[in-house]
Amino acid sequence: MTTVELDDRLRELFADERLDLPAPPDAAETIVEGARRRRRARVAVAATFALTALVAGGVAVNGVGRLVSEPAGPAPSAVVETVTVTVPRPVVEPNGYATYRLGMTGEEVRASNPQLMPIRTGPDKCTSYRLAHMPGDRVVVSPDDGTVVRIELPPMAVTPSGVGVGSSVDDVLARYPKAERHGDRLTVGMSGPPEWRYTFPLDNAGKVSAVRMESTGSDCDLGD
Repeated sequence: MTTVELDDRLRELFADERLDLPAPPDAAETIVEGARRRRRARVAVAATFALTALVAGGVAVNGVGRLVSEPAGPAPSAVVETVTVTVPRPVVEPNGYATYRLGMTGEEVRASNPQLMPIRTGPDKCTSYRLAHMPGDRVVVSPDDGTVVRIELPPMAVTPSGVGVGSSVDDVLARYPKAERHGDRLTVGMSGPPEWRYTFPLDNAGKVSAVRMESTGSDCDLGD
């Protein structure tokens, strides 16, 4: 029912002669105004409740995440860490030194260095060659097949793994874990072809006194 209809209905009711007490002239306006106040109060209460619910909902959302109206922060950047793993390369141990190599022929030895001079021809007919100005640097050629079966490095030379004259037994074992001791020398087997070994004679102090590369199964006396 609208306000106008209510006003008309009240006027008819108050004009009814059956009423015991006559209504004052402004009774209808007073009632209508009271109804308007109650309606405004209900609207205000409903609006206040809706606002309270919205705020409460916003706080609840804020407790678990951002409100929709809140500007989003910058997206977290992904940090990629690069780890470089260095894998040690195996040390290459060639079966030769300078211009000499195990298995080369006596003719190739002499052709590679005309200064080589034979220093010994033993009972086994094995021939040693040494540079005249560098004692200790020598090669041994077997008469059986005429090839180099031993190369002795100069005193200042070292193997690719770092063993030289003056190295201790521990130094040799650290660089060549498969080294074997045979009395006053250490030997380390190496792959070929030809198959060969390092021989490290030891002095009285247990230090390496020479570095030799020797073919295995040679018919030359390489024990000195």
